[in-house]
Parts: sequence; C-alpha cells; structure tokens
Amino acid sequence: METEKQDSLQWRWCLVGNIVESHEYGEEHEIRTGTKQFMPGAKIYLAPIQWGDGYENVVVIGKPRHRRGLIEIVMHRKYITSYRLQKVFQPAVLERMEKSEYSWWGGTDVDRDRIIDILDWLNPTSAEKAKQDIKAAEHPGDVSDDD
Repeated sequence: METEKQDSLQWRWCLVGNIVESHEYGEEHEIRTGTKQFMPGAKIYLAPIQWGDGYENVVVIGKPRHRRGLIEIVMHRKYITSYRLQKVFQPAVLERMEKSEYSWWGGTDVDRDRIIDILDWLNPTSAEKAKQDIKAAEHPGDVSDDD
C-alpha cells in the first residue's frame, strides 16, 4: 500500500506563482512587503478553480513566513505574480496536495492543458512558452529538411 501511495505522488502538474514584492494596504495606502502569511517572492502552488468567483480567491500551498513546513490557505489572487506551469516533484508539497480537502491538478495532459488555458488569461507570455515547450517535447528534432 505504501508503494502505491509513493507511485501516485511522483509528480503532478501545477500552476505556480510567487508572492508580490509589495502592495498597498488599508485606507492610508501603506506599502507592505509580501503578505501576512508569506515572504515576498515566496513560491506558491495554486489549486484549480474551486468555486465560481472568477479565480479571484485561490487555494495555495507554500512555505509560511513564521512557521516551518507548508501551509494551505485561500488568498486573493492580487497578491500573486509570475504565474507559470511546472511539474511538481517535491514530496512534501505532493503529500500536502494529496491530503488537501480541495481538489488539485494531476499528472495528465488534460490537467496540463487546463493550466495553460488559465495561463492564457493570467500570463499569456508564460502560456506561449509552455505551449512551445510541449510542442518541442512531443516533436524532438523537428527540423525541416528542404534538401
């Protein structure tokens, strides 16, 4: 049973981002760095859309500012930047996703394509790079021979 669990947790696709360096806070427009939970620039893993709010609030997993290990919270998307597609291999992150009450991405091409669809909206440049990387991986050495 333990080997089955390890096999299922080898990797999965994920939408990844970073916490903004700084943002305005409150009526006085105070500048704050990072968020209460995460340091600026912290890497976070974003779950698929969970409810119908237009992906304004997102379930994320990341290393917290003031604790060890990983936390899973719901946060506003405006505090996240640098969205990209990645394969996640870190056992602690995969285990946290597996134990989550929320749904997470898997390792299928369908999951990968859904993330790219979201990237088209959040970060078109990153989406285009992901599409090119996939095409290159599916067709290695695809060079035209016009000789």
